[in-house]
Amino acid sequence: MTTEERNRLAVLESYDILYSAQEKLFDDLVELAAYIFSVPVARIAFIHEKNVWHKASVGMPAQELLALEQTLCTKAIAAEEPVLVFEDLATEPGPGTATSQERNVRFYAGVPVRTALGIPIGTVCLAGYEPRQLTGPEQQLLAQLADLVMLALEARRQLHTTQNTHGWDRLREEAEEVLHNQMAVVRYLKARSDGQVPVPTELLDLIGKRLEEVAEVLTVEQEGEE
Repeated sequence: MTTEERNRLAVLESYDILYSAQEKLFDDLVELAAYIFSVPVARIAFIHEKNVWHKASVGMPAQELLALEQTLCTKAIAAEEPVLVFEDLATEPGPGTATSQERNVRFYAGVPVRTALGIPIGTVCLAGYEPRQLTGPEQQLLAQLADLVMLALEARRQLHTTQNTHGWDRLREEAEEVLHNQMAVVRYLKARSDGQVPVPTELLDLIGKRLEEVAEVLTVEQEGEE
């Protein structure tokens, strides 16, 4: 194991997120991702030493543990491009895994969840059973969702480190409420667009502004705790 990988694993461990219980905030984020992009599967995964563990998931089991070689998320955190996209795994048999083939996954898109120092500890990913492109603006919004996950992890760690568990619970509930309200608006906006795929850029811009309000809840609390 390289020094870089040891450091990455140490950073991941510092968030105390591995094998933790399901939390509605993370579940809501993957639900929103699946809805925005009209895909059957959306997941938040963390890449450990020998396994990939799924903190939250829509369309596949949450809390699922897969070997490193059984998931495309390991490729996503090592990829040079900001978002790793396989439009049709059936035409690119090399990148696929036994698990993706068994589950008939054709489309995959994964963006790393990175710390402020750029260390990749996990992914927010999408999957589907039909070929699918992901436009540049769609990739940017997926990256914005990954940034939200990272903000939540930072706030969670900071408040747990100060033994302010109730503070995290309050913050999480506030973020969940804001996210719930924004999800209602997103559903309205998406209905107006007749669920177009790819998602129109103007709709993505509106959704991105809504997500900024969720980020503000998490960010303000972190700054207040410093």
